[in-house]
Amino acid sequence: MLLRYLSQFKIRRLATALPLCAILVVCSCSRTTLSPLSETTAATRKLVDDAGRRLIIPAKIERFVSLAPNLTEIAYAVGAGDRLVGNTTFCNYPAAAKNVAKVGDTLQPSIERILALRPQLVLVSTASQLEAFTKQLNEASDRRLRYRSARS
Repeated sequence: MLLRYLSQFKIRRLATALPLCAILVVCSCSRTTLSPLSETTAATRKLVDDAGRRLIIPAKIERFVSLAPNLTEIAYAVGAGDRLVGNTTFCNYPAAAKNVAKVGDTLQPSIERILALRPQLVLVSTASQLEAFTKQLNEASDRRLRYRSARS
């Protein structure tokens, strides 16, 4: 029974991670230039995530943060490890993941550290992160964008 539960848990985690990695792969294949997230142009893509939120992301992701070891491993497996600018203290495979800037642990990542890395995308595993963290990160990011545009 326990083995069956663990197997189903792994399948659910994989089912959550694969769409996120597919987004990363699809978005990184484009050769267009980047634009601010507030604009919808050919350099951006509109998506709906697993939580039903509508997102506008750059067509080509150059910088991203992973907040779960499974997502970090998949990023390296699909060849996007060179664009990973931050991950958690638990992200230790493959060996190159140990050299990436750490943003805290899986359940309590540092929003300040994440924002300081200026990622275009933050991969969050719904199996381990809370909705409150995602909301907090979005609010901090929005404040930073408003501050940056006010200074311009």
